[in-house]
Amino acid sequence: MRRLLLLVAVLVFVDTMLYAALTPLLPHFAHELGLSKPRAGVLVAAYAAGALVGGLPGGVAAARLGSRRAVLVGLTLMGFASVGFAFADGFWGLFAARFLQGCGSGFTWAGAFTWLIATAPRERRGEVLGSAVGAAVFGALFGPVVGAAAALLGR
Repeated sequence: MRRLLLLVAVLVFVDTMLYAALTPLLPHFAHELGLSKPRAGVLVAAYAAGALVGGLPGGVAAARLGSRRAVLVGLTLMGFASVGFAFADGFWGLFAARFLQGCGSGFTWAGAFTWLIATAPRERRGEVLGSAVGAAVFGALFGPVVGAAAALLGR
């Protein structure tokens, strides 16, 4: 149970870190790509929109294929999208990569939390879920640090 909680905590930490890492990179992208403020906002929103779109299929996949497979689908999508983000050279490439990262996030969260709930004893479910969400909050706080490092060192 502890190893699964650690795995889920790492998954949601990395996920929210990727979500928040874009913030320090926006001035760089605005300058490099000539992004307007509305386009920069769309780029930020692409991840959340992808998570919204990927959440329902992620839940269905977790129910039909199993939690582990849903997590693997999400991680695969996020991995490919992150590589795409690293090599994207225009707004639409960055947008597509961020959107697919969000879709992968929907699958990962649905699978990971389903897996955690199915494994945790009934009396400890709240505690276990709270710990996993705490890791997500820490990832959101740590993401700008990673984004700032990427702004200095390159994607």
